[in-house]
Amino acid sequence: MRIMGRRKTAVFWELILIFCASGGFGADFGVVVKTEPEYGSGSENFTLTGSVNPWVSALFSPAFNLYVSAGAYAEYTEQSLPFSREGFPLLIELERLELNWRPVPTVSFQLGRQQYGDPAGLIMAGLFDGLHGSWGFERLRFSLGALYTGLLYKKTANIAMTAHDLESYAAGTDYRDMTSYFASKRILVPVMVEFSDLSPRSSLALSVIAQFDMNRSDIEDDEAPLHSQYLEIQYLIEPREPLHITFAASAGLVEYGKPQMGFAAMVGADYEPPQAVKDLLSFQMRWSSGRMDSFFAPFFPVSNIAVGEIFTPRLTGLMQLKAAYSIRPHTNFSAEAGAGYFIRTDLETLQDANLDPALDSRFLGGELYCSLIWAPQSTLRLTAGGGAFFPGLGGAFASDTGIRWKASLGLMVSL
Repeated sequence: MRIMGRRKTAVFWELILIFCASGGFGADFGVVVKTEPEYGSGSENFTLTGSVNPWVSALFSPAFNLYVSAGAYAEYTEQSLPFSREGFPLLIELERLELNWRPVPTVSFQLGRQQYGDPAGLIMAGLFDGLHGSWGFERLRFSLGALYTGLLYKKTANIAMTAHDLESYAAGTDYRDMTSYFASKRILVPVMVEFSDLSPRSSLALSVIAQFDMNRSDIEDDEAPLHSQYLEIQYLIEPREPLHITFAASAGLVEYGKPQMGFAAMVGADYEPPQAVKDLLSFQMRWSSGRMDSFFAPFFPVSNIAVGEIFTPRLTGLMQLKAAYSIRPHTNFSAEAGAGYFIRTDLETLQDANLDPALDSRFLGGELYCSLIWAPQSTLRLTAGGGAFFPGLGGAFASDTGIRWKASLGLMVSL
């Protein structure tokens, strides 16, 4: 019996080797090491973060491949020392586990932990677990997915739609209680139809996303579940070759005890001057509704989508105007500088400890930022960045609110 078992095992591995050889099997692996010190004006003035991210990529055949990556993260601040009694010093996370299958050039499937986002970036963005497939038909592409968030690390999923979500997100992580690690449990079903060649210089994407709250077993009080449905349209046009313009609009129906409707929109333009130096001038406006009455309410995206570089409120009850200029004078060096201004679309949705409740101004202030990237080799990248938010340029913050600023350096090595 043992001989037969060994023969079966040998035959199994021989079949695996034959399959890999016939399909042109190939594999690659590596490790990315990153560290980033940051100094700013917040309560934690100095923060040092470091990470080690191993990855493996395997090609089983031209139509079948696997990508796996993980991460170990550590953070030091002036208020919390590493290796303290408060908890395990490292955060361990499975980042991606993505199996890709392309049976024919026009059909593809992705299974596992994968990156996904709506075309305009107004509703959801980040990592999700599940299955996603797309089919191409001449001038259009249809895609459908079934995704889940409850097995992700909560800070990676970045979902805070209810009071329970906010409380869980803000709480620390205790490995003795794994419920403190995982994100809000939500199922998402995105459907998209994309007309990539609507005209010789334009494309159109229509998206419908359904979100279902699965957190009932974790909530002890009588908080109602929050289900939501979204409709989004995005139109891209290139009136001239160096100019690209984007229009997007989204409507979200939220069922949270009673139905509420919110809206969001985005307009963007990118201009690439026809010259030897690679540079880009961009402008973007993002807007989301605030509370108007009991039915027309703030727009609540699934992901906690933040706007801004220094001042980073989420895209709810907010309008942001942004202009940026980036240049790449050399293949190893690039730089970017930008400015943004923030306006709230109602007086109650945005929460900030320094807002003055006695003031009814909707103007919040502006920010300036810049960043530099130098990559002398493909395996080495150095970054530097910084900026400041000026609440004095608006009229909503208390008069004694100081300038918010931060500066950071970064080092990334790929092995």
